[in-house]
Amino acid sequence: MKTIVLNTEQINRIVTRIAYQVIEACPADSEVIIIGIEPRGSWVAERINSSLKEVGGIKSKMLAINPAESFSNESFHNQVVLVVDDIVNSGATMMRVAGHVSLANPSRLMTACLVDRMHRRFPIQSDFTGLSLATTLMEHLSLQTGPAPLIHLE
Repeated sequence: MKTIVLNTEQINRIVTRIAYQVIEACPADSEVIIIGIEPRGSWVAERINSSLKEVGGIKSKMLAINPAESFSNESFHNQVVLVVDDIVNSGATMMRVAGHVSLANPSRLMTACLVDRMHRRFPIQSDFTGLSLATTLMEHLSLQTGPAPLIHLE
């Protein structure tokens, strides 16, 4: 049985709130590079990027990265970088991407997610979190994308 954890309206509200939090955390004239972790983190990152453009205040550009593949980190030197995933569980994926980005010496590295399951095996936390949810290891959360996105628990 699937239980809806976040509905479309709640997801939209969280994305807008994260955009405002990013604006507050960055200098007014900065540009933020938003990195979406494939596949669903990039979906969230695209929405945060769109929300930043609607709200204004800072410039942003979006990249989608598959953490299983190698990627260049040269463009992150002295840049403000936001790494985005849909759901953070153990922190392994977020840690892998953030660690690689940090090697380029960005001026600031931030992380964001819609849901934090709080089952950390790695020392990383989200700077901007939509919902912190204590789940069992046997439960599964997933983001359903599309015109009416949902996060549900199985």
